[in-house]
Amino acid sequence: MSHYTWKRIAWSCVLAVTPCSLFAVDGVVLIDQSHALAGNITPGDTPGFPVTISQPGSYKLSGNLTVADADTTAILITGEFVTLDLNGFSISGPVVCTQFPTTCPAAGKGSGIQANMGFPGPRAIRILNGTVHGMGNFGIVMSGDSTFVEGVSADGNAGGGIEVAGTVVRSGASGNGAFGILAVTVLNSNATENVGDGIILDASGGVGMDNVASFNGGRGILAQNATVTGNAIVRNNGAGISAICPSSISNNMIASNPTSITFTNSEPCSLLNNATRP
Repeated sequence: MSHYTWKRIAWSCVLAVTPCSLFAVDGVVLIDQSHALAGNITPGDTPGFPVTISQPGSYKLSGNLTVADADTTAILITGEFVTLDLNGFSISGPVVCTQFPTTCPAAGKGSGIQANMGFPGPRAIRILNGTVHGMGNFGIVMSGDSTFVEGVSADGNAGGGIEVAGTVVRSGASGNGAFGILAVTVLNSNATENVGDGIILDASGGVGMDNVASFNGGRGILAQNATVTGNAIVRNNGAGISAICPSSISNNMIASNPTSITFTNSEPCSLLNNATRP
């Protein structure tokens, strides 16, 4: 890259009143601990936590983030159409949960990633590729339409692991102080050893497919007017699947739960080809 090009980039950062080191060459905003403490990631972001993302665009962690207070959120997303790539890094809080069985301290107010201001919350938020653990409340909580989580591990948070009004794909939630994953659609994900239910499918007509829900303190999967297929559900302390009908329950392996499938109302559910064992 020429000297002129670097000079132009530097001046563009100055004119934007934004630290140049925040930006990658491709225009993605980079976030690490030092930039979080300095503030000004987006307009309205004050120094320290939470990091406030108020503008649409692409953001990426360039280092781990550590929050010392269980009542403090790490990243607060108030803008819509935001993609946040954790880039293999972690967001960590001070909470320590123990396992076998899982116990966590009482939930605080701070979450790893929060986008649930009002209802519905900000739309079209995507969280990718990293870890959120030890937070005082949720690992991730987002209430807007078209929210999406992929490739994220949420473990050891005092509240729920991942709660979104959208889709969770190829993610995991383990050892959290409440439920593991709550979403409309949950695909190819794991929910294990959570204090409460493993996977909760939103009552707006959810889908749970090709997941593992095991060793949770509550139900393996709560299916609320949902389609549940191809899941492995083993050794939960509650029912393997608890269904609010009408739901479609098919091709699941359900073993070593107190009960395999329960229904909470009298409407018919569709059951097909489930392999069950007490």
